[in-house]
Amino acid sequence: MFLVGLISWWYTGGWRTQWSRAVDRFLGTVDFFSLGQLLETFFDPFRQISAGGAIGGSLGDAFRAFLDKLFSRIVGAVIRFGAILIGMCAIVLQALYQLVILGAWLFVPVLPLAGFIMFAIGWIPSWM
Repeated sequence: MFLVGLISWWYTGGWRTQWSRAVDRFLGTVDFFSLGQLLETFFDPFRQISAGGAIGGSLGDAFRAFLDKLFSRIVGAVIRFGAILIGMCAIVLQALYQLVILGAWLFVPVLPLAGFIMFAIGWIPSWM
């Protein structure tokens, strides 16, 4: 009776718990990288401290401010592009890892039976 209860929990309640943990981990990774926010602010200036406008200044000051802002936006786009690439790789790897974990969860109860069958037929690994 204990074994039946354990197996029934493994494939019902335990499976639901593993599924919710996998979804939480995946969503945590998605939230950590915030790809939507990175895309929305792709061309925003990057840590622009002071690139004053040309209000009351000369044409040279206005041009210098324009170049400062343009350079800051280019740097911001490059850094955000790198963060987006790293985030996408991390999300794909996290999804694959969670699929492996969920797949392994299905086969763990069968492993002792498979081991016993291999022992009974006298199977020896080739590396021994």
